[in-house]
Amino acid sequence: MTLNNRVVFVLLSLALSSHAFSRSDIPLKKGADFLVSACQEVVDIYDAHGEAKFLASQRTSLAEGIRTGYCLGVIVQYRESAGYCRYSKNNVLEMAQAIARTNLTESQLKRTDTSDILEEAYCGL
Repeated sequence: MTLNNRVVFVLLSLALSSHAFSRSDIPLKKGADFLVSACQEVVDIYDAHGEAKFLASQRTSLAEGIRTGYCLGVIVQYRESAGYCRYSKNNVLEMAQAIARTNLTESQLKRTDTSDILEEAYCGL
C-alpha cells in the first residue's frame, strides 16, 4: 500500500466515522458550499502530480482531515453510482480540483445541491 493510499484511507476512515456525521454542520444534500470547502482542503494537501505534499499528514489537523475525507468519499461514492457519465476521464483528484475551482458565490452554493456540483465536475458540463 503506497503512502497516498494510506493517507486517503485514514482520511476516509475519519470522515466516515459515526462521530463525524453525528454533527449537524455537515450537509448531506443541500449546501454545496461545504463540499467546495472540503475539496479545497484536498487541493491544498495534494500537489500538481497527485501526490501528498511533503509532511501533509503531520501538517493536517483533524478537522481538515475530516473535510478532506468527506470530499474524497462523496466523489468516490458519486463515481460509483453515476452511470450516465461512465466515460468521464476525470479521476478523483481532478474532480476535487474542479469542485474547488467553482465560480459560484457562497449564497449560490448554499442553494445548490451537492449532486449538481458533482455532476458538473464528473461530466465536465
